[in-house]
Amino acid sequence: MNKINKLIFSFPLKILNKSYILALIIVPITIFFPIPSVIFTLIFVGLLFQGLYLQRLMSTNKPYMVIEILAILSFIYAILFFKELYNLTNLIFLSYMIPVSLCIFRLRREIRIKVSYLENSKVAFLLLLSAFVLVWFASGFLDLVTTTFSLFNQFGSFFILLDALSAFVSVTASSWFMISMGIWLGILGIFRVIEYNKLENKIRYLLMMFAYTFYSIYLPSFSPISNQVQYIPYMWFNGLGTYGPVEPSYLFDGIIGTFVVTAVLSFMFGSRQICSVTCTAPYMLQGTFLDSMKKYNRSSKIGRKTLTSRLNSWYKWVMILTWSSLLVFAVLSYLDYEGIITFSILGNDPTVFYASLYFNVIWYIQFMLMPFLGNYACVNNGICAWGSFNQLFGYLGFFKLKIKDPKQCLNCKTVDCANACPVGLTDMRASFIKKGEFKSFKCIGVGDCIEACPYNNIMFYDFRSWIRSKLNKKGIIKDSVELH
Repeated sequence: MNKINKLIFSFPLKILNKSYILALIIVPITIFFPIPSVIFTLIFVGLLFQGLYLQRLMSTNKPYMVIEILAILSFIYAILFFKELYNLTNLIFLSYMIPVSLCIFRLRREIRIKVSYLENSKVAFLLLLSAFVLVWFASGFLDLVTTTFSLFNQFGSFFILLDALSAFVSVTASSWFMISMGIWLGILGIFRVIEYNKLENKIRYLLMMFAYTFYSIYLPSFSPISNQVQYIPYMWFNGLGTYGPVEPSYLFDGIIGTFVVTAVLSFMFGSRQICSVTCTAPYMLQGTFLDSMKKYNRSSKIGRKTLTSRLNSWYKWVMILTWSSLLVFAVLSYLDYEGIITFSILGNDPTVFYASLYFNVIWYIQFMLMPFLGNYACVNNGICAWGSFNQLFGYLGFFKLKIKDPKQCLNCKTVDCANACPVGLTDMRASFIKKGEFKSFKCIGVGDCIEACPYNNIMFYDFRSWIRSKLNKKGIIKDSVELH
């Protein structure tokens, strides 16, 4: 098994070292087989980032190499995108000479500047930005080629800024974009599953990968019941605005049903059932390279302000403002649908506008700004209404972290649990020593603390643990086995 793992983990490094040659191979594939080339390109990108992750503690020229490779690939797919959008054909082959020439030049002369992306936030930002730009153009190209796609179908076409916003959202809201993000981040997710030692963490991550595919891709676009999902509880996976306005026909079973079911599940199992499983965000934040961005929770100026489980006053105000606005939007949406008033935002239902603006614009801005905001900014800044709803019921419910022996924590010198937390809950050790457990509004149960503890001392406690303890007291079972 160790030999197999070594072989698997050495493969991305080989890809990284041959990146310019592989980029040269991709160029003609994009000309003759443009659609398959996107899949090949995204797998290639995922392996490049995995290679960077494996060298994260070293200063090498590889981060700059990958930024350049991503820029080359972005340029190619931008050409294809605008070719389809404006029916340009004359300059295509001529334009390809630029990336080809650069690749050939780099084969003869390497980049000499060395850096670690974990020590340079600007380099880390450029990596995420370049990858996002590539995925956006590649997905937009696929949208134009395979669907009756309108680039300005989200917020209307009024003036240049709204045109740009509409174009941005039109792509990020598409199935091809979710598929594309799923491919390159899925590569990093596979390596993360291999890294995990705890079985429950492996299972949770695999469930998260399934949930991403099911909720974000299959259900809204390919399912035979895609036109009926708004009537099913727990299907509104992004909360209000996921599938449409606040319409009476599915208000109680679809919308309210979803909130009731998810509140119960969060109460029983913690907000991890959303924020670490069914939401699209954790899939995009927990792969190997992305998980390493949690270092910026501790080193970036803004990230440090979100550390510990304490809820800052600004966090509470952001959360209150977000929920107040959303509830007002929900009322206006209902009244508008009933014909009592006429209200829309840029031609959209207000709740749909909110969901689209946050999940298709703001969230991706947070994603690219991780080196300056820290990982899981959606959890740490209170702006995600759907997340804070589930975090509230998770905090009120059974879920918490427990330890076997407080003395182990007292004598621990490395505090690996707090350093591993992607949310930045650095005060968990003090709570373990004082109370023997840790409970936080911001804890979303990723499980990295359990994975990192060198003494195997930390456990999940949720509704299942509570049931086991009750059965143990009644003598039905002999031992109350906690969840690791």
